[in-house]
Amino acid sequence: MKIDLPVYKTKLPVSGKTVQFTPLVVRDEKNIAAAKETGQNGDGFNTLLRIIEDKANVDTSKLSETDIIHLLLEFRKKSVGEKFKTIFICPHSKERITLDVDCGDMTLKGSSKSAQIKTDDLIVNLTIPETFQDSASSVESIETLDEKIDFTVLSNEEKTALFENLPISVKNDIEMKIKDLHHYSHTLNYTSADIERTMKLSSAEDFFILLFAM
Repeated sequence: MKIDLPVYKTKLPVSGKTVQFTPLVVRDEKNIAAAKETGQNGDGFNTLLRIIEDKANVDTSKLSETDIIHLLLEFRKKSVGEKFKTIFICPHSKERITLDVDCGDMTLKGSSKSAQIKTDDLIVNLTIPETFQDSASSVESIETLDEKIDFTVLSNEEKTALFENLPISVKNDIEMKIKDLHHYSHTLNYTSADIERTMKLSSAEDFFILLFAM
């Protein structure tokens, strides 16, 4: 006997794809909790990713971290609720902290999907690719003093070969820009040992630890 579950839709902020998904059920919660009993949050996180792949029909290995965080938030909202209490140990005072959290406060930072890096000799145009593979996959084009190279028509091997010939300083700038483009981050404010403190969430696993402290 099977209960019909509601089907929700959400648009992934980076890829732009609309995916349908059903909420987590008690069995999923138990599987995540069992995986976390190993003492490694990574085990619980990977278990949840496999569940999301099944329920949303996506391949998380081909999604940007931003899209994964978006899915974590959507699954939390539709499966458990937007508002909840979380308990953690302050890394500074070792005090046990209880906080009220609202998923509705966690929004995508940045409003651009493109960026540009300029040097005396180069202009590198960046965009967030549908599937992030490496830094080269974020390059849309490179303009030199003599030509403009369109990366969208190149093979992955050609992109990598050109990318590896860039100056190290330009490569570092590209990686910093990629991190700045369209990302989720959230800062928790709390008081511990009579001191105002903050804790920043920026990675998918950071959000998992907060959102699915089951």
